Amino acid sequence: MKTYHEFHDGLFEGLWIDDKRVHVFLSTTDQERFTMVAEGLAGLYVDDLKTGNIIFEVVTKANDEWSEDDVAALPELQMIDKSKTSVRLVRAREQKLSLLEINPSYGGSCLVLAQSFDLLTRKEWLERHLLAAR
Repeated sequence: MKTYHEFHDGLFEGLWIDDKRVHVFLSTTDQERFTMVAEGLAGLYVDDLKTGNIIFEVVTKANDEWSEDDVAALPELQMIDKSKTSVRLVRAREQKLSLLEINPSYGGSCLVLAQSFDLLTRKEWLERHLLAAR
């Protein structure tokens, strides 16, 4: 498990879903802006977004670190027969999917199950994902 301490009391500014990629916008208390890019999206749950979402913690967990309880809120797992949930979780682990978890002090929470996560400064993100698309 990796904890991103620099975001404690920072802001969860929102997200952009781009097919199988999710861009999660974060900032520190010093107003340094970052984007966590999730590639190979397999599951997404976002709840209670408000103006000024204050972050308690941001963590990523490798496929062998997350549990059934960690991903229970994902709609992709709730919409299937409970007897098939464990099969789905075994497949997710076999695919080496990781979990991004944003827990709030105030406002929105977020769970992202994906193949990989890359934390970029906002400048790096703009160059790689917006300017390169031109």
